[in-house]
Amino acid sequence: MQRAFHFLVALLLTMLPAITNAGKPPIAGPFDFSRHAIGINVIVRDTRLFMLVDTGVEPSIVSLATAKALNLPMDRSKASEGSGFGRSKAVAIPATIDHLDIDGEVVADVEALTLDTSAMSKSYGRSIDGVLGYSFLNDKTVLIDYPARTITFLGDAKQADGFTRQCRKHFSIPLLFLGDNHWPVMGEFRFGAVTAPATLDTGSSRSIGFFQTALQVKGIRDALKVTGKNIGASVGGNFTSSTAVLGVPVGFGPFQLPAGATVSILPNNGQSDKVVANIGNILLAKLSPKLLLDYAGKRISFFGDCPPNAAPNDPYRPW
Repeated sequence: MQRAFHFLVALLLTMLPAITNAGKPPIAGPFDFSRHAIGINVIVRDTRLFMLVDTGVEPSIVSLATAKALNLPMDRSKASEGSGFGRSKAVAIPATIDHLDIDGEVVADVEALTLDTSAMSKSYGRSIDGVLGYSFLNDKTVLIDYPARTITFLGDAKQADGFTRQCRKHFSIPLLFLGDNHWPVMGEFRFGAVTAPATLDTGSSRSIGFFQTALQVKGIRDALKVTGKNIGASVGGNFTSSTAVLGVPVGFGPFQLPAGATVSILPNNGQSDKVVANIGNILLAKLSPKLLLDYAGKRISFFGDCPPNAAPNDPYRPW
């Protein structure tokens, strides 16, 4: 999911009461990674839906067609427009995904915006009913195991120890956001000899998406060799980006990939001047971490070199 949702969310939506997860047993299961996004099955109003888990979306998204079919609460009087990287405008209506059920347990009522997700669904290769963003994640602790292709919703961060204690590599940073937008930022991502801030985007099916601000950084600009063009899709429709090869290693802490990554240079619209890049799932999967997103405790942790199929000590409930 490309970052660029310029909706006036604060003016549109009223925050719903948070549902506390502390002390609950973990809920764990597989995610679909066939298109390098994190897709899970959920139940809403006795209907099975397919949604993406995306740190780069605020608040969350529900397909307009799905919202209508399930008669979800919508406030049409507050409809607005938003745009992605494409040229089209998307009509956004505040809505509530009520009683979102994962593995037989209601985990949240989720504030969302209704959008036409047909372009995203076509790009993905299957129907996308919604995207679970910050309004879903804001009070949760989530462990994304890229090597095992599983996602676990934890009662609290302590439960992660049962899943990660045998891992030999660990890197942890505070969970910080991009200004007033709740997109996680890694303040010192390495691009060769250069360190610069980058957003962490579990909704991006890219490796690294460089913003135009990256081209102002000599160590990054000189390392990019443009190789062609690529067509992407967002709520704004299709858009064109440049593909390039990055001639320097990239990484953070003890996690690093060698030079030669295929990356994208994103178009001008919908970008921040405070970060140089957006880190997506292809790069994260190549690093093979267990990614702990502790929104409740305000930390991001990466665990690597973990024994395969390590059994957690905490209750494990696959769906």
